[in-house]
Amino acid sequence: MPRLRAVLFDIDGTLLDTRDAWVAAFDAGLAAIRKTSISGAEAAQWIGTPIEVIYAERCAVVGDELTKAVREFQRIEAESVRDGMRAYPGVREAIASLVAWKLAAVTNKRRDTSIEALRVSGLLPFFALVLGGDSVPHKKPAPDPIFGAASALRVRPAECAVVGDTENDVVAGKAAGARTIGVTWGYGTRARLEAAGVDYLIETPDALAPLLRALTPSTAA
Repeated sequence: MPRLRAVLFDIDGTLLDTRDAWVAAFDAGLAAIRKTSISGAEAAQWIGTPIEVIYAERCAVVGDELTKAVREFQRIEAESVRDGMRAYPGVREAIASLVAWKLAAVTNKRRDTSIEALRVSGLLPFFALVLGGDSVPHKKPAPDPIFGAASALRVRPAECAVVGDTENDVVAGKAAGARTIGVTWGYGTRARLEAAGVDYLIETPDALAPLLRALTPSTAA
């Protein structure tokens, strides 16, 4: 098995608790087209799935209305970075300890919103790359973001570990040939992660570095 050289992190539900911002943006998107088929609080169970997919498949929004709803969602989400997004306890310390690996944030969010969210939370300096859903042809669960991040970091997908809280992260990582690490403090569930075939599960951020060292013997201190 190839040595791990890079760790690719999801943002929502993995690095940052973005639920408040996401719910507000979801509701605003539907309000923009005068539709109230489901509340953001109910839809939050699908955080991590591309917003256009949720609106289309769960709310039956299509065509110009879908475009308008997504645009409004993205606008409100971007405005909510400072008040509606925060790093999970222990995440900053865990990320700071990963000096042996190249780090990337790989998300379905827009890249500009992602960069600002990481900047405000103090995490941006740790990442060599931020790859958003608008950076690739297809978002997670497609493997495109993993391939794109690996290429930008000049590593092979098999040399990457994908860390995320939902099955979308696991499916994308496995399709790209990366190892997958599920976190249980986010918006996904252990059952959904296991059903997707996740390779490893961790309960707390401080469990990540020991796991990565175990998977990368040559970098162990």
